Amino acid sequence: MQAIVKDVMPVGYFVSLPTGRDGYLPADDLGFSGGLAILRKLFKEGQEITVRIVCRGGAGREIVSVKKPEFAPPSEQKTIESLRLHFENEKKNRMNPRNRRRQQYNNY
Repeated sequence: MQAIVKDVMPVGYFVSLPTGRDGYLPADDLGFSGGLAILRKLFKEGQEITVRIVCRGGAGREIVSVKKPEFAPPSEQKTIESLRLHFENEKKNRMNPRNRRRQQYNNY
């Protein structure tokens, strides 16, 4: 089912479904723990994405999931994987004390 991204939040996306109901796509479904910068790079407001309903919620909201990478178009699959690798590497670099020291010396 096609859905349109309505809003990007630090914990996921709110989407508009063709049934007229709203849906929530958690960041965990994409393999991320969240973060606005990461999520804004993956899907933009107004972008159409392919989702499936996982759980029917009350108050007019559904919990949705993106289709698994093997079902996603190759361009979307590459985008998700490249962003995941990029942010994992950034996280490792920030945690490495040697890199922090190098950055401190480079700032002077």
